[in-house]
Amino acid sequence: MSLILFVAPTLAIDKKAKSIIKQRNLDIDVIYSQDAKVIMDVAPFTETQIIIARGGMAKTLEAQGKHTIVHIGAAFHDVMQAIEELVQKGCRRIAVVMRSNIIHDVRRHFRLGDIYVEVIPCDSREEINATIERLAAEQSVDGIAGCNIAAAYASECGFRHTLIDSSREAISSAIDEAQLILKNKEQQTLRLQQVDAVIQNITEGVVVLSEEGEPVFSNRLSHKVFGENFAAWKDEVLPRLQGTNGEQILEVGKTKILCHRIPLLVNQRTQRQIVIFQEVEHIEKNARTVRSSLYQKGLYAKMHFSDIMTYADTMQRTIQLAERFARTDANVLILGETGTGKEGMAQSIHNASRRADKPFVSVNCASIPPNLMESEFFGYVDGAFTGARKSGKKGLFELAHQGTIFLDEIGELPLDIQGRLLRVLQEHEIRRIGDERILPLDIRIICATNRDLVKMVQEGTFREDLYYRINVLRLPLPPLRERHGDAIPLLDYYYRAFTDGRSWEKAVTPKARELLKRYDWPGNIRELRNVAEVLSCYDDMLVDESQMQAFLSGALRQEDTDKPDQESIVLPLKTTLPEAEREIIRQLLLHYSPEEVCAQLGISRVTLWRKAKPKE
Repeated sequence: MSLILFVAPTLAIDKKAKSIIKQRNLDIDVIYSQDAKVIMDVAPFTETQIIIARGGMAKTLEAQGKHTIVHIGAAFHDVMQAIEELVQKGCRRIAVVMRSNIIHDVRRHFRLGDIYVEVIPCDSREEINATIERLAAEQSVDGIAGCNIAAAYASECGFRHTLIDSSREAISSAIDEAQLILKNKEQQTLRLQQVDAVIQNITEGVVVLSEEGEPVFSNRLSHKVFGENFAAWKDEVLPRLQGTNGEQILEVGKTKILCHRIPLLVNQRTQRQIVIFQEVEHIEKNARTVRSSLYQKGLYAKMHFSDIMTYADTMQRTIQLAERFARTDANVLILGETGTGKEGMAQSIHNASRRADKPFVSVNCASIPPNLMESEFFGYVDGAFTGARKSGKKGLFELAHQGTIFLDEIGELPLDIQGRLLRVLQEHEIRRIGDERILPLDIRIICATNRDLVKMVQEGTFREDLYYRINVLRLPLPPLRERHGDAIPLLDYYYRAFTDGRSWEKAVTPKARELLKRYDWPGNIRELRNVAEVLSCYDDMLVDESQMQAFLSGALRQEDTDKPDQESIVLPLKTTLPEAEREIIRQLLLHYSPEEVCAQLGISRVTLWRKAKPKE
């Protein structure tokens, strides 16, 4: 059966209803019946949601409470048509007796010339019969118009009578109302299903608690985590959430959850409480997934403040200041000599900020050719220029959206790119080359330089307005020579990393050790790391003071004075090939990094170490 059932109390209404439904091509079933019990017996076994009925039938079905009932009314002109029929039968005093749910907006008493009309609405069969009996006893009317029950009983009591019908307009209006109700019910059902689907499939647990703290609703995840036993909510969780709407980490059994409550107030009184929670383990897993995704794209920051090894007060104060800067979104300018760890500090600031799970894009401004800077920074669309990628390309700023972009060696930017960078900082938007669209941008900018930007501003090679834009939070990094007590521990750390945990002190003589302790490390941590790597290549050899001095000279990269020609290496005539290789490698390592030696000789680092070791 259809979702809507039309119950016609008369054959005339049955005929009109079927005609309207056919004419409008509606999916509505029509039944002619004056027995409510028949409808009550049939309707529960069908898909019927809405029943259209009239008079006592509608009242009886409505009292049952199993379906939505739409009442068929009688319009004023339907009443007037019945009165006219009685007038034609010679009636002058007419009573309109029928169910109160049929007639609306009709005055209780009115005259039509010499015709007197009294309208008497009734709420039950008994009231209708009693009213007609009273009218018969009083002999106050000579005709009765009414519903089926009234017309039938009026006939028994000897009154001239007629049936008040429902016109096509009244029937059509009832059908429209039923369809509107059905549409609203379907939309409400859809909304509830959508909400339920969301609640049941979200990654948060949801528990609704009654005023007494008893669970009245819980979603699928709640059952998965806690099973059917929700006693913990009332005994453990709810008391600890009272008085606060903030998030709290709680331990329920063996499960740690991050949860908060939302009170539902009715008339300023809490009627329900919604508790929303997530498993801490799940949050951590999602964070790992995000970091893994960024890692695969290369848009991630490795360093954290905890990774910075230092014992020096100057560096510890610098880290404390950087941690404070990480809490804001303001631009940061990191100042420091080459090799002081500016990028590592920028990564640490990013990882300690609210953007930690968002992209970190590192750019060395000196490494990008000037003719490619615009396309690299801002991207381009298809056809922007000859040789442009067909699908276009995102620029570095766009890749850093919602995250952090680190501009190292900011002083190397050409003036025209400085102007465009200034617009990004001012407007927080970019436009790809060849595109008409403006893209909103949400990024934090961290810049770094080893140059004197104030001097560059005075010389006209760096924009003054850009300088003030990037120099909001200023973070000077101390050079290694000012980090008292840090050089030797760092050297030991890097040496152990290159030698699987061995100590550097066993690889050098006491005088060489003292030389290292007095050295001021002009190349800072980068130089120190290179020296540690060179020392690792001399595993099982004891490096003396002169060799150490040569290492330190080589680390300074004094190519013009220190790098010998290969022909200047003198070897004894009877030197074996392995000995010759070892001596050549030893002397090359005095002036070149291991990577450069490997590149020149065309060998791997493992081979380099093997050939550099003396035979046992």
